Order: sequence, then structure tokens, then C-alpha cells
Amino acid sequence: MERLVTHEATERACCSCNRGEYVNEKIIENDNDGNYIEILIDHTNERLKVLDYTVHDWKKVLCYLEEAASMNRSGKIIFYVRGTEDIALNNHGYVLEGVIPAFFQGEDALCYSRFANPERSYSLNCEQEEELLKKIQKEKNPESINELPEGYTARKICNEHVNELVELYRNTFSSYPSPLLDIEYVHNVMQTHVTFYGVFVGDILVSAASAEVDHRNRNSEITDCATLPEHRGKGLLSNLIMLLEKEMWVQKIAALYSLARAGSYGMNAALCRLGYEYKGRFINNCHIGGRYEDMNLWVKNIKI
Repeated sequence: MERLVTHEATERACCSCNRGEYVNEKIIENDNDGNYIEILIDHTNERLKVLDYTVHDWKKVLCYLEEAASMNRSGKIIFYVRGTEDIALNNHGYVLEGVIPAFFQGEDALCYSRFANPERSYSLNCEQEEELLKKIQKEKNPESINELPEGYTARKICNEHVNELVELYRNTFSSYPSPLLDIEYVHNVMQTHVTFYGVFVGDILVSAASAEVDHRNRNSEITDCATLPEHRGKGLLSNLIMLLEKEMWVQKIAALYSLARAGSYGMNAALCRLGYEYKGRFINNCHIGGRYEDMNLWVKNIKI
């Protein structure tokens, strides 16, 4: 089997956390048969994720992904495919973990994973997480989202607040699944495809969230949600998510999704109350706060 050849490597992003320093790489591969694939070698989370693809020979591409995962000690391969292509992965050890409606310019994405490390496919907290989800869904009737408490203001975060933003994340997470603890990285993504909003008390940033836009496919992930412990329980993130939704409406991005730690009541409940629909769980998906976390997938399609 001819191996796909390296065409170019881009966006080497350095991430430092309590597990050491890692370099995440985006790599583009293609061959003379018309196969094209862009992958993220994510050392922070010990996983490989397909970011873009055109496949004519599925067996060849999937073999390449297994080789790349083995070479980089990636315990999990993540591959979002279009709904018409699910049969290509079903017979190659991939499991369907979630569905994101309208992810690919209006076409659904089927979120498949292959656990190169079989131990990573087992969740230690599955029963508790399922009970928590059922509890949240029973409380499904949307609660009114209160305005921000007196003394709190929300606004878009610009370059002059990047240092405070990174400090907020450092104070909230001992490790994080993206290079968000790196000031230069945050400056760069803020200029290209990520919008941050924050809640301030005076000039002090106490809560933040972002919308990471995929301009090519016309979708956005609501992510990077964090609130300092002493300011939790005040509905700050709910207000920020609503502001991000308005921002996405302006950009005409309708397909929204978010990944919330399956064991976290607050974030899952907030998304449910805001009209997001549960669409799956990604097992041992992200390294947050010093350990792997199962992530619940929530989706919403806003009217443009």
C-alpha cells in the first residue's frame, strides 16, 4: 500500500501545561489518486483529528490514519464525515459518538472515533454522567435567563485584554485541550476565526467564552467557557453564550455546537436551558484539569 506523502505542515502550536510542553501540528497529505486529508496531531490530548478531507480510496486513507496515530502515540482518532459517507467507517473499527446537524455547509456531520488505545474507549464515570444528563433533561423547561447582576458588565474581548483572558484560563484550568494558555496563540486566533466575550467586574475579567468559527463549512463551536469560582452561579456564562449567538447571527453562521464536560452540571444545564439539544458523548476526549474528560455534545441551529 503506497503511503500518502507529506505535502506541507502548518500551524505548529505550542501548549504548556502540568503534563509538560507539547507541539500540536496541522499536516496536509495528498497523493496522485486524488486523496486529500488535513489532520491535527494533537499531542495535548493524545489524539488525531481529521480537519478536512477528499477521499477516493477509503481503505488507503484509513490505513494512513492508523499509521499516523501509531507513530504519534495518539490513543484516539476523530473523523467527522458527511452523512452519505458513514458506511466507509462502519467496518473499520470506528464508532459513532455524535451527530452535528448542518455542520458541512448545511449537511450533517457524523462524529466517528476509533480508539487506537482500547483502554481509552472505557468511561469510568458513564453511569453517573448518564444520571446527570437525565436529571438535566427532566428540567428541560427553559428558565428565564436573568440579566447580569449589578456591577457586572459583558463585552467583546479585544487584544488589550488578552493577558487577562489567558490569566483567567490559567486560574481555572491546570491543563486545557487547546493552546489557550498561550498568549501568542490567543492573539493569533482572535485575528482569524475566534470571537471572545467576557464578563467584567469593574476592569477585572471574571468569566469568558468564545465562538470558534469554521468559515469553510459555516459552523461555530461555543467553547472556552470559564468563570472564576467566586463568581459562579450567577448566570454569567448563559449571558455570554447569548451574546455569542447574536454575534454568529450577524456573521450568518447558523449551525452551533458545544462540548461540555459530561460530569459538569452547570454547563450542561445552561446549554439545555438555552435550547441546545443533546446529540452524543465523546469518551475520554479532552485533557482538562489534569485528567481525561468525557464530553457531551450539544447542538443548536439559529434562524438567520
